[in-house]
Amino acid sequence: MSRNKSNSKVRKKLFRRHEGHTHGPESPKLTSESHASVRVSAIRYSATDLLERDLKSPHEIAALRQPNTILWINIDGITDPSWLQTVGEVFHLHPLALEDSVHVHQRAKVEEYDDHLFIVVRMASRNGHLSTEQVSLFLGADYVVTIQELPDGDCLDSVRQRLRSNSGRIRKCGPDYLTYNLIDAVIDSYFPVLEQFGEELDVLDTHADGSSPAVLDELHSIRQELLQLRRSAWPHRDALNALQRHDSSLIANETKVFLRDCYDHSVQIIDVLETQREMCADLRDLVLTMVGHRTNEIMRVLTIMSTIFIPLSFIAGVYGMNFDTEVSPWNMPELHWRYGYIFSLSLMVGTAAVLLLFFYRKGWFGRSR
Repeated sequence: MSRNKSNSKVRKKLFRRHEGHTHGPESPKLTSESHASVRVSAIRYSATDLLERDLKSPHEIAALRQPNTILWINIDGITDPSWLQTVGEVFHLHPLALEDSVHVHQRAKVEEYDDHLFIVVRMASRNGHLSTEQVSLFLGADYVVTIQELPDGDCLDSVRQRLRSNSGRIRKCGPDYLTYNLIDAVIDSYFPVLEQFGEELDVLDTHADGSSPAVLDELHSIRQELLQLRRSAWPHRDALNALQRHDSSLIANETKVFLRDCYDHSVQIIDVLETQREMCADLRDLVLTMVGHRTNEIMRVLTIMSTIFIPLSFIAGVYGMNFDTEVSPWNMPELHWRYGYIFSLSLMVGTAAVLLLFFYRKGWFGRSR
């Protein structure tokens, strides 16, 4: 019982409903956080017709809306508030949702308003370094509006191509199915990024011998990017779960089946992320262990060498003492011995050989214990 209450609280938090519109003096101001240019495209389609064009003026949007057609407006870049204001006026979008589409640090979420849904997802890409981009979607009865943070390309070309070629059921279904395709394309953008991380971790795994400090730097960098990617990917699971379970007239039951598949993809992404983060931590521990092992090997060799030379230094020190042999016959009689020098060298060599044999029998080098 407590678990059901907890899940209900989570869904209410993820799927908020806002009543009415707040156009007026207290409406939020649309201020941009980006400094890129704006590109706007429109695709109007039905089961038999399709119209695609790039828009130059915000005033062209209203003329594109026609009965028995579905209109997809895509805005790349958020520097020009006039486009957002016109879109908000034409489709009667809630100003709070428009404000969230401009503030590009939103987590993935779903919010319901009177006659439309507001959905936020995050698109991932990696060209040298990881970057995530906010994509805001507005779903209405006959339209879909997408607002992207940056104008430098996206992962939605597959959806555009399906619309142009009229493949599958995308032009035979409503805007909710188009929204599913857009969300699914954004979720699928994580898989190439994860594949890049996997290949890099495999390469680092083959070089994880502890000989290069650059391996640790690479592992630390990858681990930080995986953590950033996890923060972007994790909220998708809860948002999609709330979207497929919520009763909304804008989403048909047939589309919820496809949203369930999209939810499964988000869970799969999170599982792969966790696996790669664990692999990254394991590789880091392996490198540190091998560095410690190499250090111990070096210290053992130095210790053996020092242990061998300690008695040799003692012997050399004894025979280097300047005692007068004429005062007493006990003062180093070996100095007057014909084989004294050979004897001292043989004593040193024999001492070293005995120590080496002792270390060998102990298994400190040459063979395992």
